[in-house]
Amino acid sequence: MHSYNQRSQSDECLICHAPLLKQISLAHLLCPLSLCQNCLSQFHVLDIQTTFHHYPLRILYEYNEFFRTLLYQYKGLYDYALKDAFLCTYLSKFKTQYDEYLIAVAPSSSVENEKRGFAPMETIAYTFSQHVFTGLYKKEAYKQSGLSFEERKNVVHKIGIHHPEELQGKKVLIFDDVITSSSTLTACLSLIKTGHPQCIELLVLSTKSFQTI
Repeated sequence: MHSYNQRSQSDECLICHAPLLKQISLAHLLCPLSLCQNCLSQFHVLDIQTTFHHYPLRILYEYNEFFRTLLYQYKGLYDYALKDAFLCTYLSKFKTQYDEYLIAVAPSSSVENEKRGFAPMETIAYTFSQHVFTGLYKKEAYKQSGLSFEERKNVVHKIGIHHPEELQGKKVLIFDDVITSSSTLTACLSLIKTGHPQCIELLVLSTKSFQTI
């Protein structure tokens, strides 16, 4: 298992390492942030609120080059400290908004998680909630980007669920990082419904083609 980076986050930007004490902006005055103004400005905020199979879906950002690079640094280069970068401007609001929700994180490869030393979406989820459901799992290792269009349609057969009874009567928020073909999200939604939760909402960090959602 790799040792993830636990560098200090108090005095420099998590992404570019610029000193935060020199940053003066309305965002930083209203709420102490772990990112500099330059890095914050590179998030293309969409904050789309729509529906997905008749369930409320919220998408925060466009999957642009900045977000792609940031996600790779976090997941591919095991930069654990970046867990606090993705939701820093939403964190306070989400802690209140989803206080009564069980956060069901989209699954990642157990093999890759072992290499990293952490599960990426689970780790981000814990920044705004202590109620995280990790029962969704991949039955086999695969990367969404490496699948053909036809293979993506069959992702539902590559994902399973442990202990769906834990969801019964609960408010559930399905949480994922990127929506592209929506096949993973569809599979997660189908499996979560088997646990008979009280209600279901979906939160996704980014999308590549927000015009078609």
